[in-house]
Amino acid sequence: GQKQPTRVVLDPSLKILEGDYSVLRDGFETLIYHLQSEGQGVDDVTTLDLGDSVKLVGVKESVPRINNSNRHLSPELVLKDLSSRGLDHIMVEGGPATARAFLDAGAVDRAILVRAPVEFQVPVPAGINVETLLKAGLEMIGTTEMGGDIVEYWTRKGLLWPNPELSMWP
Repeated sequence: GQKQPTRVVLDPSLKILEGDYSVLRDGFETLIYHLQSEGQGVDDVTTLDLGDSVKLVGVKESVPRINNSNRHLSPELVLKDLSSRGLDHIMVEGGPATARAFLDAGAVDRAILVRAPVEFQVPVPAGINVETLLKAGLEMIGTTEMGGDIVEYWTRKGLLWPNPELSMWP
């Protein structure tokens, strides 16, 4: 069979270790990136094995979140470390803060945005709009409808979409 992709978790404060999550015990290779404590290491990145398949990867540098209240992992250092491990093609799934951090770092080559016709009682603004995507060097190349949702496809200017049928990738 094919090798399972390496799972990467961004968890600045290691809250994942407080729960009983299958990601910690299912045997699949998992890298958990977190912020290093002061004095934890002299390198920008340090790695600690937690058994056969899970590694904690401490990252020294952090950057402010959208609301500047908390700090989170630097996409640049995470991507640099992943590349040093031979992982050069990644898919980022996350909430607005994670997506915005990667967009602001110019680290997104392609984006698929799903806009659902749902209204929340207490909406959480994503801080991601057309201007954000354009500033990140992306251009919208098409839209489709799936089950009532509008799906937008964005790519870095000059970068072709991997499949002529937009909805057939990834």
